[in-house]
Amino acid sequence: MASKDNTEELNTGFGFKSKSGKKGYGQITDEAVNSLKSRIGVVRTRNLENWELEDLRLNASTLRRMALSSGDYNPLYMDEDYAKKSPYGSLVAPPWGLVGIEVTNAARDGMPGLHAWFRGTTLEWYQPVKLGDFVYSKGWLTKVDVVPSQTTGQAVIHEYENVGFNDRDEVIGRMFTSWHRAERKTSKKIAKNQDFRGLAEYSAEDLENIAQDYAHEVRRGDEPRYWEDVNIGDELPPVVKGPTSQAQRGVGEGGGGRFVRGDPGDWSHIHANVFKLWERHPGLPFVNEWGIPEVPLVIHNSNERCQQYLGLPGAYDAGYQRINWSVHLLANWGGDHGFLSKLAIRFPSFNIMGDTTWCGGQVIGKRVEDGKHIAEIEIWNNNQLGTKVTQGTAEVILPSKSAPGEATWPLPANPPEPPPTPK
Repeated sequence: MASKDNTEELNTGFGFKSKSGKKGYGQITDEAVNSLKSRIGVVRTRNLENWELEDLRLNASTLRRMALSSGDYNPLYMDEDYAKKSPYGSLVAPPWGLVGIEVTNAARDGMPGLHAWFRGTTLEWYQPVKLGDFVYSKGWLTKVDVVPSQTTGQAVIHEYENVGFNDRDEVIGRMFTSWHRAERKTSKKIAKNQDFRGLAEYSAEDLENIAQDYAHEVRRGDEPRYWEDVNIGDELPPVVKGPTSQAQRGVGEGGGGRFVRGDPGDWSHIHANVFKLWERHPGLPFVNEWGIPEVPLVIHNSNERCQQYLGLPGAYDAGYQRINWSVHLLANWGGDHGFLSKLAIRFPSFNIMGDTTWCGGQVIGKRVEDGKHIAEIEIWNNNQLGTKVTQGTAEVILPSKSAPGEATWPLPANPPEPPPTPK
C-alpha cells in the first residue's frame, strides 16, 4: 500500500507520473488543436434508451430538489396547489435547469491534461418545462481558437452549442458555452507573480446583515408586472447567496439534479466503477496527498489544492451556480406571468470558497418584437469585496396591459443545424 512518504512516485501534482512521458500531454500542441478542430459540427447525444428517457420524466420530488439546491423557494417549483392556479397550470422546472441540456464541454473534450475554466454562456428559452416532461438534447463543438492570455500565457478557446427538446420533440431552449483551456504549470507560474486576495472572514455582525438581506428578498409572485409599468433605470430587488462552504457547494453543484443525467457533469464514480474509469482514461485522475486517484473536480473544491496546483487564492466554483443565482433574481422580478427568454453572462473573476454574492440588475431597455413585450436588463453578481464576479444581460417577456390575459410564451423555434466539420 502506498503511504504518504512514497506518493511522489505516483504524483506529479496532476495525476500519475507515467503521464508526464506521454507526448504532448498537458501542453498546447498543433496536433492536439487540429484533433479538436476535427470535432467541430459533429453532433453528440447521450444515446439514452427509451426506458431511460421515461425514467427522466420530471416528478414533483425532482423539481423540489432542483429548487432547494439553488436556494430558490419559488412556489411555482414546489407547491402544486399554487402552481395549478398560475399561468403555467402545473409545477414547472426552475429555468436554470436548462444548463442540463449540455451534452459535453471542454472539461472533458480533447486537449488531455489541460485545465478548463468556464468563461461564460448564453441561454435561450422558448417554452417552460413542466411536471411530467422529459428532456433530451443534442450538442456540438462550434469553434476552436488559440489565443494569448494574460493569466495563462496561451489558451485554447472551445465554444459549444446545445439544443434541448421535450418529449413532444419541441425545442425548449439552447445553450451556448465558451471555455478557456490552459497548461496548468504555466498558469501556476504566472499566478505566483501576482498578489492574490485572502479568503473571506466574517464577524457576527456581518452574518446578521447577510441574514437580514435574505429576509428582505422580494418575489413578485402572482401579481403581474406589466411592461407599461417598467421604466428604464428601474433596479431589480437584490438576491443574496452564501457564504459558500463545502456543504453548500456539494448541494448546489451536485445535489439538485438537472433535466438530464450523465455527461458532462456526472462524476459519481466510486468503488469498482472508478477503477474502470481509470482504465478507460488513464490520464484523467488527480492523485491526492495519500496516493488515491480522484477525479480532477476535487482540485477546484479545495482551498489548499487550488493554492498549490493552480496558484489561486482558494477553491473556486465552476460558474453554474452563478447562472442559477442570476436566474433566481430575474424570475423573482418577472413574476409568475413573466417569461425569461434570454440570459448572456460571463465570469470576469473567480467566485472563491467562503464568498458571499449579491445578485443585482437594472432595466436598460424596452421593446416590442413579434408581438412580445420585452424588458432588457443588465445583471451582475458582486462579492463581499465589491468585485464583479458575473456580468451580463437578460431579456424578460412581460404581460402587456393591451392584452393582459395573453401568455408570454411559447416562442417560435426551429431546430438549429451544426456548422460543417472542417476538412
